[in-house]
Amino acid sequence: MKSPALFPLALAALGLFALPHDTPALAQGFEMSKSGDQQIQVYADNGIEWHSEELRVIARGNAHAIRGNMTVDADVLTAHYRKGPKGDEIWRLDADGNVVIRSPNDTATGHKAIYDLDKAIFVLKGTPAKLVTPTDTFQATDSLEYWELKKMAVLRGDAVATQEGGKSLKGDVLTAHFKDKDKTAPAAKGAAKPAPQPKPAGSGAAAGNGDGGGLELQRADAYGHVVLISNTETVTGERGDYNAETGIATVSGSVKISREGGNQLDGGWAHVNLNTGVSKLFPVAAGGTDTGQRVQGIFIPQKKGEKGETGRAGFTGNVPSPRTGDQ
Repeated sequence: MKSPALFPLALAALGLFALPHDTPALAQGFEMSKSGDQQIQVYADNGIEWHSEELRVIARGNAHAIRGNMTVDADVLTAHYRKGPKGDEIWRLDADGNVVIRSPNDTATGHKAIYDLDKAIFVLKGTPAKLVTPTDTFQATDSLEYWELKKMAVLRGDAVATQEGGKSLKGDVLTAHFKDKDKTAPAAKGAAKPAPQPKPAGSGAAAGNGDGGGLELQRADAYGHVVLISNTETVTGERGDYNAETGIATVSGSVKISREGGNQLDGGWAHVNLNTGVSKLFPVAAGGTDTGQRVQGIFIPQKKGEKGETGRAGFTGNVPSPRTGDQ
């Protein structure tokens, strides 16, 4: 095998074509595969190795892959390419060490990533892998997948989505569906903003300078050991979903609703309005099979003059299963 070509420059640079797409360049979310015929520029402090027979390029030391307003940063970047009608086309990027995938308003971080430009999907691993938008934070201990065309993230392993105000949805697996955030909407107070990265002259637009509004959560679904936390209560169950546009969440499967002071409701299906703080608990969801199950509530009264004290004798109430339309 021939030895790889090596560019031992203080700042090495290489330009390769990315896969062509008909979709014009956009500054919304993570869209490295949707930037027309723009090249991907690869930079590295410690040099670039070109393995021509294996059709790959390895950039080492503070490496950057830049396409339009999108960047992928890592200690080491490997670009896999193939021969195309307009030249060498990158179809996959592998990133290792201190990985940052950045659009103008959204940032994903981890320790290892594979960005498949053919499929328009990247898979990020970290402890945890994290995605930060102008209004929300998502993280998972095993992996975070982002699907460009569907604008969807899949998080696996102790997954959690957190919104401003302390609201959060947790589960073993969590899926998040996004829309493009209104460009005129102000970013949430305290939302993480990527630090600007200096780019070599001629490298194209730097990430963080676009006018896109970033990603905005539409809906999230959680599976396994689900925990929904609001300002007033904690809801646990086996499956949950949250509509960010309406503020309505539902949780099903051995549901428990707990509030400060030890008060607790047990049932099979919960309807929670995170905007009003009103929760409803039922044996089954509307249209479900009536099994005769009852909803049980345990309420612990406070002793007069001792605000917030718990541990007093409580009472248990049973509520009959609702008839159709009661919900």
